[in-house]
Amino acid sequence: MYNTLERVRRACFVKYNAALALSTLLSLTAFNLANAEGTAEIQIFCDQPTVDLSPHLYGLFFEDINYAADGGLYAELVQNRSFEYYSLTKNRRGQGLHPLYAWNMIQRRGGQVETRVTDAEPLNPNNRNYAELQITKSGEVGVGNKGYDGIHLDQNARYNVSLYARAKSWSGDSSLTIRLEAEDGSDCGSVCLQGLDGDWKKLEGVITANKSTDEASLLVITEGEGTLHLDMVSLFPQDTYNGHKNGLRKDLVQALKDLNPKFLRFPGGCIVHGHGLDNIYRWKDSVGDVAQRKPNWNLWGYHQTYGLGYFEYFQLCEDLKMEPLPVVPIGVGCGFRCKEFVPIDELGPHIQDAIDLIEFANGPVTSTWGKVRADMGHPEPFDLKYICLGNEEHDTPDMRQRFPLFSQAVREAYPDIKIIGTSGLSPSIPIYDLMARDKVYSSDEHYYMSPAWFLANQDRFDDFDRDKPLIFVGEYAAHDTDRKNTLYSALSEAAFLNGIERNADIVDMTCYAPLFGHKNHSQWNPDLIYFDKRNVIRTTNYYVQQMYGQNKGDVYLRNSVEMKASDAPSTVSGHIGIGTWNTTIEVDKVSVNGRQLAPSKWRVSSGDYSMKEGQYVQSDGRATPAMSISREAFDAETVTIEIRARKTSGAEGFLIRFGADEKGEGGYWWNVAGWNNSRHGIENFSGGSETVQSVNGSIDANRWYDTKVELTPGRIRCYLDGQLIQDYTIEQASLSLSSTFDRESRDVILKLVNPTSEPIQAQINLAGTSSVASEASLISLSGAKDATNTFEHPNKVVPEKSTISAGDEFIHTVPAFAVEIIRVKVKR
Repeated sequence: MYNTLERVRRACFVKYNAALALSTLLSLTAFNLANAEGTAEIQIFCDQPTVDLSPHLYGLFFEDINYAADGGLYAELVQNRSFEYYSLTKNRRGQGLHPLYAWNMIQRRGGQVETRVTDAEPLNPNNRNYAELQITKSGEVGVGNKGYDGIHLDQNARYNVSLYARAKSWSGDSSLTIRLEAEDGSDCGSVCLQGLDGDWKKLEGVITANKSTDEASLLVITEGEGTLHLDMVSLFPQDTYNGHKNGLRKDLVQALKDLNPKFLRFPGGCIVHGHGLDNIYRWKDSVGDVAQRKPNWNLWGYHQTYGLGYFEYFQLCEDLKMEPLPVVPIGVGCGFRCKEFVPIDELGPHIQDAIDLIEFANGPVTSTWGKVRADMGHPEPFDLKYICLGNEEHDTPDMRQRFPLFSQAVREAYPDIKIIGTSGLSPSIPIYDLMARDKVYSSDEHYYMSPAWFLANQDRFDDFDRDKPLIFVGEYAAHDTDRKNTLYSALSEAAFLNGIERNADIVDMTCYAPLFGHKNHSQWNPDLIYFDKRNVIRTTNYYVQQMYGQNKGDVYLRNSVEMKASDAPSTVSGHIGIGTWNTTIEVDKVSVNGRQLAPSKWRVSSGDYSMKEGQYVQSDGRATPAMSISREAFDAETVTIEIRARKTSGAEGFLIRFGADEKGEGGYWWNVAGWNNSRHGIENFSGGSETVQSVNGSIDANRWYDTKVELTPGRIRCYLDGQLIQDYTIEQASLSLSSTFDRESRDVILKLVNPTSEPIQAQINLAGTSSVASEASLISLSGAKDATNTFEHPNKVVPEKSTISAGDEFIHTVPAFAVEIIRVKVKR
């Protein structure tokens, strides 16, 4: 890292970018597009590097959400293989689960069997449940498993099958047949396993599929009679990534590899905390023989086998040449779901777990946990350099008390390990001060915000204190209105990454979240990659991550952009409305541009609105929100909305809606006395929801207030009882730029983002070079603003590669709604 003076100097280079470039731009005479419509003049100072980009700037975050592990990345094809499922009382999604979930009883050719799950004589203390089949009449009997919505098979592919079995009071055939059957009952391949006796024994074989199907079942069948015990029934494709046994699904790992990721943060996320202290992620349960691992349920509403455990995470990092970033809990429960914390005098074992994890990764084979790693087939250390302490903690005294105990213990045991802390919830990063005092290597920020927020926060890190810890943007995603992976959301993330590259001296790592979403089992959207049993859908956001991960560059080059917008600011137009949040109100009158309106004729989308004694009343105090929207839209140079209202009960004030569409979506509202009657705020709903401006303020109950919202081109003014409360200028989106240099290829790399609806003609000038190639490579991702890649149309928006004419001065048109990367070779 740079010393303090150097970092400040380079930060100043960035901050005064445009001002320093102005005199140079005035001297350019070859081209002058500054006065043209829809144009940009770009100056790249190739001989003025500012900050080095982190070698691990772009990486991955994996959490077992949306069935990302079992049924997803983890290649096991049998669901509930050890009969450990049970109903999850703390999560409604998992309330229908039970020990025989995904299993069915097989009785053919006159055979009769009763099946139950018991734990009387378990396989081992961690894997207690097993299936007991009481076979009273021989024939063809057993159990079948449907996997995750049917088992996917490829013709001629080979599959490893294994199980643990034991027979009691047995007569007849002592073999077990493992058969794969299609949905119509036809045979897809089978193997006969010999050696069944009175003790638990692992039986293994290989099946070659004789047909392709997505709806197969696995059957365990016997012709014997007596009591049969089964556990750990497994079906694995041999063709896993790098051929690892107990390995990972090849096509999903390939999608990760194509991102060129440099680190992996795992295993979460909120599942690290769990739903309570009895449900936290204990890494020691996830290593060793898979039959000895202790399964767990997670707070997303399903069970985890831990077949994808810490060894497999480290192995994946090694395969893809990524730095591992394991996340360990710090004795504090998830603030969203519980307020539990480990008592200070009981914290020792939890701290020791963090210390032992480092030994598992890096310790010699003679150490306790290094031997566990070696016994799993990896005597060489994994070369762990980082450890993440905590995840998205709430700012509480308990957290502030416990975090330093963990960090101190790690430093004492392993002083070379870099500690990544947590900045707390929301972009306000309330715990960053603690991380600064603790002097962590970097601090983890999370934000799931609207595209508008990402576009407006490209300069977020410009003024961060360079003497404080580095920043790790460990979870982020632009949430569009419908929580879809639209091109516009991807473009907003690209623009935000441009700001991160400009501030790469303070931002060390970034990763999108969540990573995976199963087509039929997604609790959270949007996700970077969607999949089913056969297909992998790379979203528009995925392609932005790929473009940036594959074209990072090594050092940032000073640049400037002179932009002439193609459109003048317009006045916010659309439908208006009145609303509340956990509050009841009465409205006395509503007018627009002096014309009185009758809200009783408006469309009520939520809440309980009615006319009482000449006033419009909202009486549902629990609605969040209650909203009534005008059927008429308003469009003029100036739109003045006046509403006289009072709140009659509740914790908040009232909401004045404007600029909404006919469905009541999009646009803005003025939140009068929101946030528990503590602030007034203007909130934007054009893509998700975002508070674009707020000020302190409150109102009194049962007092009439005269409110006014005045809309003029590019501006929103809000008044309360004649006093101007908020004055907000709507910033128009414009061209976003990052410029870096790749030392090995000698390429200048330009990342251009156009989030507007019109093409932008860019005059690009490369200064400070002795020569520039006459051709450049171009990668372009563009399309309709709301375009998405789906299972039906997986390639609706994909990057297109081409070459363009270049030189020290050249013109290039950036399409509407596009992110583009230009690489051109230079000599410096």
